[in-house]
Amino acid sequence: MEIKTYFFRGREVLVDGEGEAAEAEALAAFPGAFRFTDPLTGCTGVELPAAAGAPGGQHFLPVPAYFFSHGDAENARLSRVKGLTLWRSRTRFCPACGQELRPHPVENALECPACGQLQFPRIEPCIITLVSRGDEILLLRNIKDREGIYACLAGFVEMGETLEQAVRREVREETGLEIKDIRYAGSQAWPFPDQLMAGFYAEYAGGEIVIQQSEVRDARWFRRDALPPLPRPGSIAWRLINNCLQSGDQ
Repeated sequence: MEIKTYFFRGREVLVDGEGEAAEAEALAAFPGAFRFTDPLTGCTGVELPAAAGAPGGQHFLPVPAYFFSHGDAENARLSRVKGLTLWRSRTRFCPACGQELRPHPVENALECPACGQLQFPRIEPCIITLVSRGDEILLLRNIKDREGIYACLAGFVEMGETLEQAVRREVREETGLEIKDIRYAGSQAWPFPDQLMAGFYAEYAGGEIVIQQSEVRDARWFRRDALPPLPRPGSIAWRLINNCLQSGDQ
């Protein structure tokens, strides 16, 4: 496995002219930047300030765009290093007693030398769902979208919920619809900030579309042979939609 250094500037990663992660030599351009080396992969993450500029011949690329041009193994490695680097740079003191934390000798955790509390990396579970109604699928355009992209419904899992309960709640909140026959379809690490996306298929059970205007710009039923602009390959949203189209059902 290739050992890499990833330079992160918010939601961007530094790449060379070929779109590959910048070489470790770029460290010389960022003295004092926080860095963390993952003992499992051997890869290093470097957290850069928002004002950091790219060295000559390199540029910053949005991490989703990097995902779209790389495979699952590379994307999983980048997600892991990005999440751990951010966590280590911002988790410095024990929330129980305020003592400075130190790396645990065995666990992937930080340990308080005073009270013994362990702090583990944060992972934020989310659901993403493709709902079908006969030959139609439900697609939404997010309120923040500026490209006209329609995708699957998604949202964070709340405390005390099962994944299936979160699917039902998010569908009801964002579209006013009721669903049935929820089936797990797969997952993807998505480091914005540290999400684990759990994908599902579901069937329409009733109701009319009433969008949650604070989250959704538009939501409609689309025939499978007349779809709007979709997410790019590399995302679990694209995988859910593409598998649905290839199979003719879910």
